[in-house]
Amino acid sequence: MPKKSSVAIDHEIEVLQAQIAILQRREADFVHILEDMARLRDSVMAEQVALASQITELENQRHPINWLPSELLIQIFVAVTEDNDSDISAALAYNSSPVIISHVCKKWRNLAFATSTLWSHISYRSRTWCTSPVCAFINRSGSSLLDLTFSPPPYHINNHDAAEDEELACKFLLYTLGSHLSRVRSITFECTSPASMQLVVEALIENLHDLKSLRSLALSFPSLTPCFSGTTLLTLDELDGQNLPDTPSILTYLRLRQLPPRVISSSLLRSVKTLELSFPLRRSHRAPQYILRMSHMHRFLSFAPELQELVLLETTPLRDVVLEEPSEGQTTDNPFAVVAPLELPKLRSLTWKFAYPRDVYTFMSFFSMPALERWEILIANSPTKRNDVGTLRGNHWHEPDSFIQAEPLGGVLSMITLKELCVSCQDGDSLISSLRQFFFPVLEQLEFAYAGKCPPNCDHKHPLPRLDYVFRDPRLPHLTHFTLSHLDVFAGHGKLMLGYMPGLVSLTLISCTGVDGVLETLAEAYGLAMDAERKATRGCGVRVCPKLERITLWGCSDFKFKSLFAAVFARAQPAGSSMLMKAQKDEPSVVSTILGRKIRPLKKPRVASPQGGLSSPAKPHTTQNSHGTASTLIPIEEALRPVHIACVHVDDCPQITEDEALLLEEFGTVVVYR
Repeated sequence: MPKKSSVAIDHEIEVLQAQIAILQRREADFVHILEDMARLRDSVMAEQVALASQITELENQRHPINWLPSELLIQIFVAVTEDNDSDISAALAYNSSPVIISHVCKKWRNLAFATSTLWSHISYRSRTWCTSPVCAFINRSGSSLLDLTFSPPPYHINNHDAAEDEELACKFLLYTLGSHLSRVRSITFECTSPASMQLVVEALIENLHDLKSLRSLALSFPSLTPCFSGTTLLTLDELDGQNLPDTPSILTYLRLRQLPPRVISSSLLRSVKTLELSFPLRRSHRAPQYILRMSHMHRFLSFAPELQELVLLETTPLRDVVLEEPSEGQTTDNPFAVVAPLELPKLRSLTWKFAYPRDVYTFMSFFSMPALERWEILIANSPTKRNDVGTLRGNHWHEPDSFIQAEPLGGVLSMITLKELCVSCQDGDSLISSLRQFFFPVLEQLEFAYAGKCPPNCDHKHPLPRLDYVFRDPRLPHLTHFTLSHLDVFAGHGKLMLGYMPGLVSLTLISCTGVDGVLETLAEAYGLAMDAERKATRGCGVRVCPKLERITLWGCSDFKFKSLFAAVFARAQPAGSSMLMKAQKDEPSVVSTILGRKIRPLKKPRVASPQGGLSSPAKPHTTQNSHGTASTLIPIEEALRPVHIACVHVDDCPQITEDEALLLEEFGTVVVYR
């Protein structure tokens, strides 16, 4: 091969370089084309995603839940989280509601993570400690106020392994929340082990100044007989301990179950408005145990000046103190300390469940309640035998082991502000012996109910005592609402009972017997009067409850429709206007005509003048007793012109058909039939 000259070589290099440049340009063109294709592909894919999203949104619009705006969904989520108790049986270490909500769909998950209050309820119901769920809830709650619940499954008190696990879980939970106590809004602790409860109590005492947001506190033992061995809960007394007047307290709700009340600091009690105490009668002799005494309760309530609602569940304190002025039958040389009645100036509602009849007056006499408006009490049958001095309750003085012996009646309490009284009892005797020492001069709502166990379709009747047996003064001139539940009204008792209620507006009978007699009493005419044509006589007016407007009958099966019809008819036919005008002018003659006998008016009494002579007749006035109870006599104008029955509610009364009930609408009465 001949040797190429340098010029030829240079020429070939230039040609090759030109070809490379052409290929590079073509490569660049291909790169641009590929980039354009990629961009086109991405745009197509994005358009597909957008269209798929629109399809998903359209599909979701078929479900009504997705019509709601996000703000309303958040409120629903929060409500479900607060009310859901499904994790109680599961014994989980976290509140399952927000977790389940966040796993439904992407929208709900985003809303759940964006709502800090959804994670503010820290519920720990397991005895095995797990840090991650607690930390996750705290982090997701942001700056929201926290609601803490610790309630592991209960166990036998002798299960030491379970007690150690519970104590360890309680200890780590309190440690994890240590830096977040300032935003804790409510604390609910239910421990089987007293050692676990002591950890909680000590944490409250040591961090009292940090609990600036605490509004609700509930501490309880699920077992009936907690043993405080190895703890200081029986000797700890914080009522006279650290009192921080400069530390504001906003605690409004406090619930204690079988925990000595004096372990609560007095600084927390200053603002409590609702207090719930539960100290069931102990059923074993395991020691050491706590017994609520009257001195403890008297002293504890003295630190709660803002108390408005008091709830006592199976709670009657052991009487270890006496009042300053001993009542009749008490001796002054007794070994008990002397206290003055404690005034609860703002208490408006008292609920007392499972009180023994002999304890009611005794307990109430230790407290002055000038603002009490509502009293609900469930009276339990007294036990036939009290084996343990620790179970003594009420007014048993001379022989501590005797249940029968009790002091005589010591006095009468006048409930001058009470407007609503709800009494549940297990027999008539307990009802009589419980309220005999009380006056209720301004009572407006009264309810009597049978609270004993009764099997379905039980034919056993529970008689209602006469009202003058139950109350020392049965006159209730201000009563407007009266309810009877699961009681039997003896023949004749209904008339005596309703005669004390001239202002009654609403009468409710629930699963009662003897209803026929009550309805016949409501239909009884005041007297007889001639009709407009003076050809025949008809009933005129009513004798009892002329202001009655509403009758409610639930589950009453022993009355007839004609009795109900007569009660409504008697109040739909008022006396004529001419008779009423005549009654206003000449009352004795009208009464004589209606009653069919002559009425002689009483002579008007004369009072002595300061000079010793007789003055003019005294002016008429409303008759009242020494306690200010007005007379229950019905004026003749009201008796002759009663208010017509505006509403009759008949529910679950199979002997009354709907067609019969609707006949009452002819008198302008609204009938509700179910």
